[in-house]
This record gives sequence, structure tokens and C-alpha cells, in this order.
Amino acid sequence: MNKEPAQADNSADVEIADRIMHAMIVKGVNLKALSAETDISYSTLRRSLHQTRDDRRSFSIQELCRIAGALNTPASTLLPDDMAVRSAA
Repeated sequence: MNKEPAQADNSADVEIADRIMHAMIVKGVNLKALSAETDISYSTLRRSLHQTRDDRRSFSIQELCRIAGALNTPASTLLPDDMAVRSAA
């Protein structure tokens, strides 16, 4: 039985990137402005948001918090539903 090595499941990284890009559109923030506001390099943000599924770079917790602050949104809204505990308001 010949099995191929399992690829890392980075679906959470993809969903986080999608949520960040959606928040950027809603807030009218472009990548350059987000880079300046968060002090995360443009190339790092671009690599994390726009690379193909297999090459995507994960965000650190600190980066997610800075991005959430710059987008004026709770960090939990950038996480996949199964990762975030949301308050029942």
C-alpha cells in the first residue's frame, strides 16, 4: 500500500485570510495602508493573504491582534467559527 504524505491542513489559514480581506474591503483599507497601520511589512501581508493554499504563510497571534485593531474589529471575527468563542449578545 503506497500512501502519499498527508499535506498540512491549512484551511484555517485560508479562512482567516479571507476574513481579513473581507474586513479590508468593508472598511475601505488597502494592503499598503494595513501594512503601515500594523507595522507588518507589505510583502509579509501579501504572502499571508494572497499566496496559493499550499504556500500561504500563517499569521501570528500578535499580527492578528494588530490587524484587528487596525480594522477596528474584534480579533475573534477574523477567526474561523470553530476557533473563536463568540459572546452571545
